[in-house]
Amino acid sequence: MAHWVDGLRSIESDVSTILAGTPALAVLSDIYVHANNTNEQTIVEYAADIEELEHHFDMSNLTQKAEIREYEEIDGSNPRQITMKVYPDDFDPSTTAIVLRHFQLNQDYKITLKSQVAEGASRNVPYVYLMEIY
Repeated sequence: MAHWVDGLRSIESDVSTILAGTPALAVLSDIYVHANNTNEQTIVEYAADIEELEHHFDMSNLTQKAEIREYEEIDGSNPRQITMKVYPDDFDPSTTAIVLRHFQLNQDYKITLKSQVAEGASRNVPYVYLMEIY
């Protein structure tokens, strides 16, 4: 009986250790206001951390083609473009929302948006995002 109890205590200790290392999870939402120009504008930016990020952007208010880019400071100081897609051209037909996923490896990371032609007015881009911090 003592052996079984000792084994149970060991399992409880292991579970506590695993749960203590469980990532913190947050699902948040915001609205990015895209200015009426053709400048590259930062939507979101993250300081160096180890986390999994997922962003869902509602692009339905945009009326012009726009370039969406991701940057990471892989060397620790210089932003390097890691992706660039043109909305809506580089997405499936009839797409009005896009999803970007990134696992941040302790380097700065940001997402930008640049209209190819000015929108004629500022446009709201609602988004929801998941942060899983390790």
